[in-house]
Amino acid sequence: MRNELLRRWTLVDKVHRVLLAVGCVVVCLPYMSGGATVLPPAAGAITGTYALRWLWAGYLAGPGRWFGLRPGGWSFGVGAVVRTTLGRSGPRYLRRIPLPVLAPAGLGTRSGAPLRPGRLLVVLLPFLGAAVLLAGLLALADGGFGRAAAVLGLLWAVRPVLLTAAVSSVPTAGSPPADLAEVLATLQHDVPGARRLLDALPDGPDTRRAALSLLFAEGRYRELTELAAEFTADGDEYTALLRARALAYLDETGAATDADRAAFHAQYAAARRLPRELRAGSDLEALQELALGRNGLAIDEARSAAAVASLPLRRSMAYATLALALHRAGRPEEARTALMTARRTGPASARLDFLTDLLAEAEAEAEAEAAAGTAAAAAAESGPASA
Repeated sequence: MRNELLRRWTLVDKVHRVLLAVGCVVVCLPYMSGGATVLPPAAGAITGTYALRWLWAGYLAGPGRWFGLRPGGWSFGVGAVVRTTLGRSGPRYLRRIPLPVLAPAGLGTRSGAPLRPGRLLVVLLPFLGAAVLLAGLLALADGGFGRAAAVLGLLWAVRPVLLTAAVSSVPTAGSPPADLAEVLATLQHDVPGARRLLDALPDGPDTRRAALSLLFAEGRYRELTELAAEFTADGDEYTALLRARALAYLDETGAATDADRAAFHAQYAAARRLPRELRAGSDLEALQELALGRNGLAIDEARSAAAVASLPLRRSMAYATLALALHRAGRPEEARTALMTARRTGPASARLDFLTDLLAEAEAEAEAEAAAGTAAAAAAESGPASA
């Protein structure tokens, strides 16, 4: 279902961007053709869209919850995401340009059930009424500023209406219980702490689902792949992606069988069809290149994944994969640097310990080979001299 939600969200966003651009041109064109300055209507357009953004955010944070809407996390600022944290209400994104712009990162219903048309109308009417009232107040300003602010504000208000209508007809998972949300948030910086929290909870489907990410960080990949089968059969896209990565990590430890390797390629093909938003920051592509022995491409893919400001555990794993790719490409110093970055970025996971030992063993072998070569060269030089 998450796949369908993302598809609808993306489609509505594209349609609305075109609508907003056309509306901006229509409002500003008379001033451009008449030789007058376009600064007042341009400022009005920015003000109108800005005001309606905050109105929608405020509605979701307050009255919208009373009517059953649920924001799937929040985004602050504009531009590229520079930091991602996990809270009880979903992910929180901090963007590069710190303008005071607050927007929901997702949208769903609190119960997870679709909204009927009558209920949908009840949910949207308070927001639409407030949007019309705010646009009327903006229109009171003189000249092109007020006209542009009112028109562009109303056009922007079309977006949340379309989004709500589009996603509310798809069943969504409700917010995780507070105790499980705490486990997942703790996992981003403290793996043993997350294990203690999870072990204190009663067993159940939600608890086992949260255990997948914890098993992932603990390096218990075999248990993860077996438990993940319970959820991938239900079409859980995130679990399918996690299982594919776990199979690749199992292979790098030397514990994978031929069946595991074949399963990874099958899971990769399935995960590759997921929306880009679900795969953002994932090292899946780099793991595929490593499995095919293309270390150079794996380095490029891992760098791209690590550059995404995803959750600390996912980003740390991307840096770890980069370290492994650099190691296999014969670039030990860069591999050690990438591994240190992985430790600074995320929690102390079992995979980081494994790669630390792997690089240390490789370094020891290289030093031993260098020492043996030096000894052999010295013996070769001393042989003719003694003769």
